[in-house]
Amino acid sequence: MSTQPTTDAPAVAVTVHPARRGGGELGKPLAHGILTSAETVLVPDPPETLASPWKRYLVRISRSPGDGKDSQVVLSGGLSLSAVNGDGITAAAAVLTLVSPSRFGVHAERVSPARLAESLVRHHGDQWAVYAELGFGVVRPGGLAPPEKWWLDALTADGGVSSGAEEYGERTCCSSRTCSPCT
Repeated sequence: MSTQPTTDAPAVAVTVHPARRGGGELGKPLAHGILTSAETVLVPDPPETLASPWKRYLVRISRSPGDGKDSQVVLSGGLSLSAVNGDGITAAAAVLTLVSPSRFGVHAERVSPARLAESLVRHHGDQWAVYAELGFGVVRPGGLAPPEKWWLDALTADGGVSSGAEEYGERTCCSSRTCSPCT
């Protein structure tokens, strides 16, 4: 993994949890993510447990480092999966749409799919490094396991695997309001 570039954006930690009937405490996180706009979260190389658009997920967003008191839990209203296997990289992302906007702002400049793709190739598919370089307040979790490639066969059958970084950039970037010219 490449080292994470520094950014002036406030660091925001994001975790995704299963939504449970009756609410209650958040269980163990399924994945860590990146707040890409007030309405969207991107989960780099998501685990298979975060693969169903039919399940409901809770997203916990907080300032980092912090004591957890300044946090917000938001229900996700949708999920889309995309992957790329080309241009020398293999990566995937789950993009979750939040039911209500996060109160934690995204301070990054507008990003184009082409700029995202260029950074993705330069960082060999390391989306944590990509979004940090692009100015997002990324908090790379420690101890990340190597990505599972479960999605390669599953998404190829549905046409969800891009053959190049630019197409993948369009699929993942355009779901965020910080993407230009998609918005």
